[in-house]
Amino acid sequence: MDILTKIKWAVAIVCVFLVILATNLLDQNNFVRVEESVDSIYNERLVAKEALLNLSIKFHEKEIAHALQDSNYFTTKCIAVNENIGESLEQFPRSGATKDEKYLLDELINNHSKLIALENSSQFEDSLYNNQCALIFSDIKSNINDLATEQMNEGKYQKRLATEAVESVNMFSKIEMYALVFLALLLLVIVLYSPRSNQEEEQVSN
Repeated sequence: MDILTKIKWAVAIVCVFLVILATNLLDQNNFVRVEESVDSIYNERLVAKEALLNLSIKFHEKEIAHALQDSNYFTTKCIAVNENIGESLEQFPRSGATKDEKYLLDELINNHSKLIALENSSQFEDSLYNNQCALIFSDIKSNINDLATEQMNEGKYQKRLATEAVESVNMFSKIEMYALVFLALLLLVIVLYSPRSNQEEEQVSN
């Protein structure tokens, strides 16, 4: 095998290697995006959904106690329920939360604080379910509903990112296959092509 043929082989092999390396790096990047999207959906969205469900149940329980003027509830359960609500609010994921989610969560925490302050006030003993109390519960329901809607929208967005990443992986896999076929053909041409020497050209011309 002469030097020219060796160079051709080396160039062809390097080209194939570079194409495979490039496509593998792109595939790896897209798989990372899929993994991050899935982790985000599970670690943040599902945890947040569970926290919202717990908050909704606890606030509904409190509202019923207010409406029924259940004094026994406020003497035996109210403090524990407020602590449970506070823990759920603290556990609500903020790391991947959107700007709207953080705002709604702050509003919910603020309304819960207002409700606690109302329950601890002297006026509260005269009327367990007054207009101010009803307004606070209405705001709390709106906060929870808006948070649930935002969670759903963000979950759909994360799912779309994962879908796009998978589609990109499939597309680049096809490109990789076509590129390898092309390079294989090119490799055959490079290896099999043998330019004529000057002596051979003179013999042909004669």
